[in-house]
Amino acid sequence: MNDYDVVVVGGGINGLTVAAYLAKAGLSVGVFEARGQCGAHCDTVELGLPGFLHNPHAAWLVPAISPAMADLELDVYGLELRGTDVLFAKTFSSGSNLVQATDPAITGASIARVSDADRAMQERIDAYLIEHADDALEMSRSLFAAATPESLDRACQFYAGLLSSLDIPISGEDFFQMNAFEALEVFFESEEVKTARSALSEFMGQWPLHRRTAPQVFATGAALAVHTARGGSHALTHALVKCVVAHGGKIWTTCPVEKIIVEEGRARGIRLSPDALLPGEEIRAKAVVSNLTLAPTFLGLLGDEVVEPSLAGRVRRFSYDEPLLLGVYYALSDDPQFSSASYDPAIQRAWVGYLGGETMAEVRSGFAGLVSGIIPDEIMAGWFIPTRADPTQAPEGCHTCFAWMSVPPRPWRWRGRRLSGWASWPELAEPLADAVTERIGRYAPGFAELVLERHVMTPMHQEHNNPSAIYGNMIGGSAYPEQFAENRPIAGALAGGATRSVVPGLYLSNSIHPYGATHLAAGYVAAGEVAEDMGCRDQSWWAAEPLQWFFERGGEVPLNLGVAGKWCTGDLRVSGT
Repeated sequence: MNDYDVVVVGGGINGLTVAAYLAKAGLSVGVFEARGQCGAHCDTVELGLPGFLHNPHAAWLVPAISPAMADLELDVYGLELRGTDVLFAKTFSSGSNLVQATDPAITGASIARVSDADRAMQERIDAYLIEHADDALEMSRSLFAAATPESLDRACQFYAGLLSSLDIPISGEDFFQMNAFEALEVFFESEEVKTARSALSEFMGQWPLHRRTAPQVFATGAALAVHTARGGSHALTHALVKCVVAHGGKIWTTCPVEKIIVEEGRARGIRLSPDALLPGEEIRAKAVVSNLTLAPTFLGLLGDEVVEPSLAGRVRRFSYDEPLLLGVYYALSDDPQFSSASYDPAIQRAWVGYLGGETMAEVRSGFAGLVSGIIPDEIMAGWFIPTRADPTQAPEGCHTCFAWMSVPPRPWRWRGRRLSGWASWPELAEPLADAVTERIGRYAPGFAELVLERHVMTPMHQEHNNPSAIYGNMIGGSAYPEQFAENRPIAGALAGGATRSVVPGLYLSNSIHPYGATHLAAGYVAAGEVAEDMGCRDQSWWAAEPLQWFFERGGEVPLNLGVAGKWCTGDLRVSGT
């Protein structure tokens, strides 16, 4: 076994991002993955019936906003993004719906049907963002850099200017400390708009009842660079793997790491597990990057002999409680039709949406219950129909659907039943899936008759699939205020920047700012800090800005490939649909 300049522990998408950047920068890089393939949280599998491809975790792909999309030329390595012109839809039991589209006129018209005041407010927000586009772009850069007092001050100043332009007497500092529910009450009046925006906030990885989530209200109002990929989410993993290998990196699967070797206070390499493909092998490196989450890295790979007791105690208290999902995966014989299509047929062109939580009182109550271990009696769930954007994910004429609901790690009560916390998940899986299926059927009559096959994944399943994701946490650990931005992951874990750990030579690409997601920001930040320390950051190709690829190439992404022709109109219709 060769030694490397850099060893990456874990082949998740952010670990692969680190490896790809550093290999392209000329370093020798080895990635060591415990599973038989990379990308545990960005996978695509046949769960049962052949030809029906399901994305068990990451379904909402946003690499189009990442500098990595251009820097690493992920499209060259086979990542073919696909989408729909209607980006998001929320349907209501009244028979109405609200849609958000790539065309702001469609979005504005949808809002206007429920509130002229809300449409006017959105237009004023959009106008400010366009007028201050450079400042808005600077805000997006903060996602791909360490959170600093200076960056937080700039954010407060930006919000102060926006609020002033809207004649809202709230300071930027006060706004920055608000939660999304508060902000929605300030900006909008209709229940439809407020509940739709709170649903989008939930999609973004931070529950909207927490402080410092107010800025999500603006992010969710913009045109979203949200896609699936040809063949499913794992195409993103495949593209990153191909990029690593093309630039000389080595990827070793079925090679779980047992220890990070620390000598004279510095990380010097790794030792593989006795049951690895190369049992007990020691690999030396100038730098080690852990793509495992905080607790497995510090308590497992380093251990008590390296981590001092007070830090170890804080690591043990690092929260993985949210966001967690229960997912239900459907193979369908046809595309479900929402009853609200008679109100606005654009919902049939959306591949992402939300149902339930029709009043802010219901939404607020639901989230308050979640943090107390109570599953809402009435299901609130996000839904994906990726085959509307990419028909290759199901046999011809068929579709797949993925529905998810936010859940607590330790459920204590649901619909009057007393539960037993984490141990409840095996008994809860099917009843909750039944409830999700029934709830979808209220908005899409006949849905149950389309179901050819159904699978359920609880947080317990997600943790079994990826043990580094404690409780099945989807972003590497909770991102509530005490573990977000400048506080992430915890006090004392880092020694500068966003990824340099207190152990010299050891970097983190998980549980760090901003958090793990398909925008690849955690991997991008880690790669930059390793490259700076190893003297290879100055690369002419390493220069893309956030959103650059989306602005330059996003218009080339095929839309509506799996939408039935009767739902497409004018120039939105794609040949062959």
